[in-house]
Amino acid sequence: MSLPDRVKRGILSAKGSAKLRPSMRVGIIAGVLAAAVLLGIGLGLYYRSVGSEIAGIRSSLVTEAQLARPEDPETAAAIERAPQLCERVYDLRANFLARLLNRAELKDLWRHCERIADVAAGLEKLEKRPPE
Repeated sequence: MSLPDRVKRGILSAKGSAKLRPSMRVGIIAGVLAAAVLLGIGLGLYYRSVGSEIAGIRSSLVTEAQLARPEDPETAAAIERAPQLCERVYDLRANFLARLLNRAELKDLWRHCERIADVAAGLEKLEKRPPE
């Protein structure tokens, strides 16, 4: 068996260098662009879902006006529910992408959770005080 005299041109040119044909170059560029667009769409959807989750948590938490009246039964019940919601805020803060995309909102919400925890700790001290 002998080798053919002339080698067919494929991906490599006749000299053996790694030059791509123009059609392959266009295909690679189109693939990279499609991947970038899909990545952008995915990040946008994730940003939106985290934003809506933050908004839902914020609407469920006790407001500053309610914190001024901790003796109100509705406020006390909301303060008791706050640890589960603030735990979700903590989880979002631990997530790199969520923290990268929504840093300011998460930081503000975490400060609010800390304020609620301070008020809750004060209420516990008042409840545990022995009767005079």
